[in-house]
Amino acid sequence: MICYNCGSVLTNSDFCGNCGMDVSVYKRIVRLSNTYYNAGLTKAKNRDLSGAVDSLRRSVKLNKRNIDARNLLGLVYFEMGETVQAFSEWVMSTNIQPDNNPADKYLLAIQQEKSKVDELNRTIKKFNVALNYAKHDTDDMAIIQLKKVLNQNPKLVKASQLLCLLYMKQGQYERAKRTIKKSLKVDKCNPLSIRYLREINEYMDEERKNDPETRMERRRNLRGVLVDREYLSGNDVIIPNNNFKEAVSGAQGILHLIIGLLIGAALVYFIVTPARMSKITEDKNEAAVEYKREIAIKDSTYDSLESEYNALKKDYDVLADEKGSADEHQKTVDNNYKYLLAAVQSYLNNNTDKSVEALNKINTKDGMDMENFKAVYDKLTKELSSKMASNAYDEGFSAYENQEYDKAIAAFKKCVEIDKSNDDAYYYMAWAYKNSGDEKNAKKIFKKIVTDFPNSEHYSVAKSQSSDGEVSEDSGDEDSGDYSDEDSGEEDEVFGDEE
Repeated sequence: MICYNCGSVLTNSDFCGNCGMDVSVYKRIVRLSNTYYNAGLTKAKNRDLSGAVDSLRRSVKLNKRNIDARNLLGLVYFEMGETVQAFSEWVMSTNIQPDNNPADKYLLAIQQEKSKVDELNRTIKKFNVALNYAKHDTDDMAIIQLKKVLNQNPKLVKASQLLCLLYMKQGQYERAKRTIKKSLKVDKCNPLSIRYLREINEYMDEERKNDPETRMERRRNLRGVLVDREYLSGNDVIIPNNNFKEAVSGAQGILHLIIGLLIGAALVYFIVTPARMSKITEDKNEAAVEYKREIAIKDSTYDSLESEYNALKKDYDVLADEKGSADEHQKTVDNNYKYLLAAVQSYLNNNTDKSVEALNKINTKDGMDMENFKAVYDKLTKELSSKMASNAYDEGFSAYENQEYDKAIAAFKKCVEIDKSNDDAYYYMAWAYKNSGDEKNAKKIFKKIVTDFPNSEHYSVAKSQSSDGEVSEDSGDEDSGDYSDEDSGEEDEVFGDEE
């Protein structure tokens, strides 16, 4: 037993050990609910279904979370033919306890036999129609409907009781007795069925004591019909009427037979066949309308599910992209910390080469958002800037000589980011761009050398190249060509964020 306030397991104490709530009354209610459940279970095993319903309803009224009692109440209702009430109890049970609930199995088993469920629903509708007939004194129609109901659902106790009552009303006590006995096989201790059977037995015992005339009079009164024919005993002889016609001849009989066949064929052709064809056409039209309705419902459901699927897929793609970006960023941050730690250790061990090598591996475009990290990186970079610039220049020059121009450009960029006064790095970076076919960026860097390094030994070559002159890489002569500021505003595209 668990506490209704906090959900913790209760002990023998009258107070909850977790929240301190007084649970003495709650325990009595739960015990009483379990007692009613046990009584209902015993009655159900003995096929006292009406008594079981009474006990189980008391149980769930005291404790609505008594899942065992609610599920058993649904089973008893289903056994009595009350399918709607059974479904209601099982649905409430699954709402109270969604996990590990036996009611899920019951509902699933019923859903798998949809035709059976539809048949049971139709029997309920037919029973309601029969009940309406009985209320309006249309007993014959009510009896016909109830017979159909019991053929489809023999366990519907209410239908048996109503049919028995109608038979009693018409004086057909033998049929009433047979009907009510069948219902008692389903529910042995149903009070209303027992009462009807007792009244039937009392009436039949009393009727056996009366003479035939009295019995006939009572039947007339019960049925509301005047029976003019006298009651015949076994010793009475029926004398036939002497008024008769002469028998017809054989030819006349054959002629009458042929005429009767022709009349029958005409009736079939002109009355029965059109009505039957009309019925077939009507059924066909109804089937077509029902089919179109089902198609429309399925199309609407498909469109709705498709739109939901597309929306969920879009959300999934967005979340996947965000997760991928976050994972990539975290990986970059982790690598930056690893390389910074290696650089610091190498620096403390006076191994500047390894320290510079580790710093060069740090991704400065991402993963630099931590203030302490950036402070350490900037301080260490400042201490090793000259070494880093020299290493980057050497790496770029080596790549340039090997005609690995993309690698050389990246190394020279790193060099000028650290040491903006290294005109040699700018010069060979420009030639790397030019040799790789990027004339536009090559001219920009040559132009920067002319502008920022007028005293450089590469000034004359840079000026010639920035003016579209044709000067070789190692030429030292100045070119008198005109200098243009056409692309001066686009230098930042080459050097990134460099000022």
